[in-house]
Amino acid sequence: MVMRPWLAATLKKSATYNPRSMGSIVFKRTLPGSNEVFGSDDTPRPVYEALFEELAKTGPERWEENLRRTHGLLLDEQHTFGISEGDKTHPTDWFPRVVPAADWERLERGLVQRMRAVNEFLRRLEAGKREIVPEEVLETSILYDPTLPNRFGEVPVRQVAFDVVAVESERSGQTGGWEYLVLEENAKMPVGLAAMTRRRRMSREVFFPGSFERLQVRSLDGWLGRLGDSLRAASPKGPEATLAVVSSGPADQFYLDHHIYAEEMGALLAETKDLAFDRSGYLVHEATGRRIDVVYERIDEDTLYADLPELVDCHVEGRVHVLFAPNSEVVDDKGVETFVPEMIRTYLGEEPLIQNPTTWSLAVPEERRYVTEHFGELVVKSRGGYGGKEVMIGPEESKESIERFKRTVERNPVEYIAQETIHFSTHVLCGADLMNGSFHLQDSYTDYRMLALAPDPTDLSVVEIVPGALARVAAPGSHLTNISSGGKMKDTWVLEG
Repeated sequence: MVMRPWLAATLKKSATYNPRSMGSIVFKRTLPGSNEVFGSDDTPRPVYEALFEELAKTGPERWEENLRRTHGLLLDEQHTFGISEGDKTHPTDWFPRVVPAADWERLERGLVQRMRAVNEFLRRLEAGKREIVPEEVLETSILYDPTLPNRFGEVPVRQVAFDVVAVESERSGQTGGWEYLVLEENAKMPVGLAAMTRRRRMSREVFFPGSFERLQVRSLDGWLGRLGDSLRAASPKGPEATLAVVSSGPADQFYLDHHIYAEEMGALLAETKDLAFDRSGYLVHEATGRRIDVVYERIDEDTLYADLPELVDCHVEGRVHVLFAPNSEVVDDKGVETFVPEMIRTYLGEEPLIQNPTTWSLAVPEERRYVTEHFGELVVKSRGGYGGKEVMIGPEESKESIERFKRTVERNPVEYIAQETIHFSTHVLCGADLMNGSFHLQDSYTDYRMLALAPDPTDLSVVEIVPGALARVAAPGSHLTNISSGGKMKDTWVLEG
């Protein structure tokens, strides 16, 4: 562990820069991954200069005031939507992540490839073609039920979240030299855009207004509306389609986000108890009597179909379009995700621009043997798990925990995959030290939650990447960035080219 004070006076001076007015910033390096904010000598990378200047001018006391103000503003919005119980505002670290234009361009091109390939795979699967993914992987997926008829539509998935990490390479860049790996894909109920826009509003208006303007950050304005357009494109009615955000209700930690989606996409917000089927078999919002054309699920699939058992037939017969249609979520299976690079080669005739980590499927006997022999060295995950659940990071666990998880895996090994342990890039967690008048920054593993949209009614080659990301930073010392595992959200500033 290394802790070094870095005084703002070491920053390059500008016309408005007065080092005597800036307090100290202490950076604590505890992890082996390369840091995006500080170089190997623990001096700040130049692209963060404006942020450090503004942070120091703000000072610890005003920073704490901004934290209270921001939390109050987010709670006010929650209460405006009538959510009086609990705090749905999400834990956040307000020091933003900066992505230079050249790095973002590589990320964007790589994820466009993946989105096109995934949709082509699903379109062929709907047509009865089982390609690329081995039968033993598809047949053992808990996210694929061969007894259900497949109806995915012309463009099977309209929104996919990609969880991406940066790993050190020989490249040079403003925040280090990075290659990128996709850890997971999430076509079903991805969390991101609503929370992303609220982090952006606060970082731009409260914490770093000067830096935001100076760095020329790409805007997120209008992208929630663009998401609504993409979802409505699944219906023949297009822009005139009635879109419903179907929520699990007030107990959901993302219930505020559900309200934001509905408000900004011009959609109905409903729980399953608010929905019924009319005499013609159409899904209806009972309070308004409106027929629903497109369902945007923010609810567990099992609950949705248990509460509305007629919904599967309604979707299959074309009276409504359920966006995360039964079996389409098979692309979220971590055993299937392993084969996305091969989908790109086969369907697009291109080499993947972003790879997966080295992955072993326990549904394949020879790969299972390797994992068994190296269990404590690997990251082992449930293929259908999410939110950091059913994940073991071997090097971070005790021998007892590893053996306990290994026994769980041995009861149903085909349900698991394993990946190499990666020391991916770190960012910082920012805290104010009022007693010493300083800021303490600690390194923390970070990933990108990036969102791809497919907005064209019929052409799956049309893909748009939201020009920002919901960065997530792990609790100190952990690789798990999920909010449910103690991580925090962070705004991501993509710079104009």
